[in-house]
Amino acid sequence: MTRNKTGAESTDQVNDVLRQLVRGRESLLDSIPSIPAILQPLLRELEQRPEDIDLRRVADLISRDESLTAQSLRVANSPLLSRSQATTSVLGAVRTLGITKTREMAVSCTIARIGASQKTLDPTVFWEHSLGCAMISRKLARSVGFENPDQAYLAGLLHDIGYIVNLILAPQQMQSVLETAARERVFAGMVEESVLGFTHCQSGELLANKWHFSAEVVEVIRCHHNPKSAVGNPALVMIVALSDRMCRAADLGLGYTETPPDAAVWQSDWDILTQVCPKASLMTWEDFVRDSDSYVVEIRDLVARILNV
Repeated sequence: MTRNKTGAESTDQVNDVLRQLVRGRESLLDSIPSIPAILQPLLRELEQRPEDIDLRRVADLISRDESLTAQSLRVANSPLLSRSQATTSVLGAVRTLGITKTREMAVSCTIARIGASQKTLDPTVFWEHSLGCAMISRKLARSVGFENPDQAYLAGLLHDIGYIVNLILAPQQMQSVLETAARERVFAGMVEESVLGFTHCQSGELLANKWHFSAEVVEVIRCHHNPKSAVGNPALVMIVALSDRMCRAADLGLGYTETPPDAAVWQSDWDILTQVCPKASLMTWEDFVRDSDSYVVEIRDLVARILNV
């Protein structure tokens, strides 16, 4: 199968290749440490209107997972929140953190665990890219007037979970993909299709559906390298697509430097964003990326503190 520009085209042939790879390896897919039994109801609870959220229910769900419990207490008692008294219960931690930070903590803890579940790609590299895309997606969403910046953060954090699927199901082939992409300084998705017969967009969609993610997040995972194909929430997909590209251009990618894309590619994507988020027309892409160096420093510092590296 030949390479295409995006590595994101979904065809019956691609899906057949992916299904054949997964067949007989479902246990490997099930072994990905997603804590879906807790994360799914937790996200459903946290995505309600603020006045409808049951904080005791949220605390109960978090308490069922040792890692989430420890992380929520650690973040709630961090110096950044300047608490006069230590928070000693999960419910107290949830009240201290608030809805948005609790959701971010839960999903971030999950992604960090997923990244550590494979051995081919440095988990720090994967985590930097995922968190970087999440943070920039939220910044961009706010800048262009997207109605739900927190949704953009969540979609940015989850957009590349297909890489983990590929690394677990086909580690040797993915090692070859990463080595070739680094040598040629190209986007890994272009190499994935020629080596695997599919990309992380298709495999990510498979896992996202298995975990019952929302339709909008699934669309971001499937379309973030081909945002023009999005029909459900094209604004969300374009925000994550631009943020992903910005991260990769700033060496927050998969651990190697890609050849920068032509400026016309950036502009064409930005033009599409202005059509679905009219406020974007009040600024330029260059205006937004002007402070990108500070974003990168902030992201790397945050990841180092989270992973203690």
